[in-house]
Order: sequence, then C-alpha cells, then structure tokens
Amino acid sequence: MVHKFENSSSINHCDYDHKNGRMTICFKSGGTYEYECDQSCYEALKAAASPGKHFHANIKPHYTGKKI
Repeated sequence: MVHKFENSSSINHCDYDHKNGRMTICFKSGGTYEYECDQSCYEALKAAASPGKHFHANIKPHYTGKKI
C-alpha cells in the first residue's frame, strides 16, 4: 500500500513490496528509487517526524538505491 507524505518537503510517497523485500521511494524532485530492505525500515520511514531527515540518516548511508 502506498504511503503519501503530506508533511515532507523531499519525499512524495513510498511503498513496500513484501514479496521481494523492496521499498520504493518517490522523491518530490522527480526521481524514484528502489531499496532492498526489511519491512521495519519501511515502517520507520513512515513513522518518522521528518521523513527526509530519516532517509538521509538511516536509509541512504546503509542501503544502495537503484533508480527505476
């Protein structure tokens, strides 16, 4: 299920593919990237007070994104 971020200036929405263990993040700048991660990573991004800060501190340094 797609999660929209109304309060983020950098992330438009994200989704998680349970079958393949991949999170897709669509940025407001226009790029869409896929990250191999577990569901807890996705849930933490959804729950973050600042999704952009959470992404830069907890996802980008630890997971390799593939532009799709």
